[in-house]
Amino acid sequence: MKKYLHAGILLGTFMLAGCNVSEETEKQVKEEKVEIPTTKQTVEDESLADTDKGEVKPKAILKLTQEQKEDYYKEYVKLTDNIIAKYEGFGVEVVPMNEFLLEDWVEPEEFEKRLIDRANTKITVSKSNNISSPELVTKTVNFHIGSSVRTISISGSFKTQYSSYDGGMQFFSRINSISSQAESEGVVWEQKGYDYRLINDDRRYLITIGGKYSESGISSSHHVAVEFDCTKNGGVN
Repeated sequence: MKKYLHAGILLGTFMLAGCNVSEETEKQVKEEKVEIPTTKQTVEDESLADTDKGEVKPKAILKLTQEQKEDYYKEYVKLTDNIIAKYEGFGVEVVPMNEFLLEDWVEPEEFEKRLIDRANTKITVSKSNNISSPELVTKTVNFHIGSSVRTISISGSFKTQYSSYDGGMQFFSRINSISSQAESEGVVWEQKGYDYRLINDDRRYLITIGGKYSESGISSSHHVAVEFDCTKNGGVN
């Protein structure tokens, strides 16, 4: 009887110990959950749409009849004229109606916002220390339009020449070609021409490219300024 009683006491002790371990484990898990940084959750919240599944809802495409499209297009033209009057010197126009994509048809209020964003476009040139062959040098240009960034690339081809002056170095002797194209999807860029100046002892070209940028039913004129430098060894950046 004492043997069974002793065994029962031991079994009870083990069960109590097991409960304590379980409670400690549960407490530890709860503490670890509390220690998870809140920043991760914040980032995830920002990327979620207003659905429980977190799926991003695409913008609804307007389903317009041909007659409605013609009425909307007239409103777009009026809004464009107003923007031209407000932003002097800004060349902008509505693309031909038959070139509109489905997603280009929006409410007039949204189209006006697009026009204002386009009128306030900021253009930046990405800096790079890469040295390229003078036969082909490419610059990346970013169009900051509203909250979006669109990219075009500008490529230059040059000829350099050696000079023994000042210890010996290369300098530009001519431009072979200047070309540009859109890199972002949905953007059409049409180069219209370019002007240039040669400075810094013929070792730097200042080039301004004129072109037409078309997206979202709006076509606007822009001038993009880039620089090309010739290194002493004949490379260009």
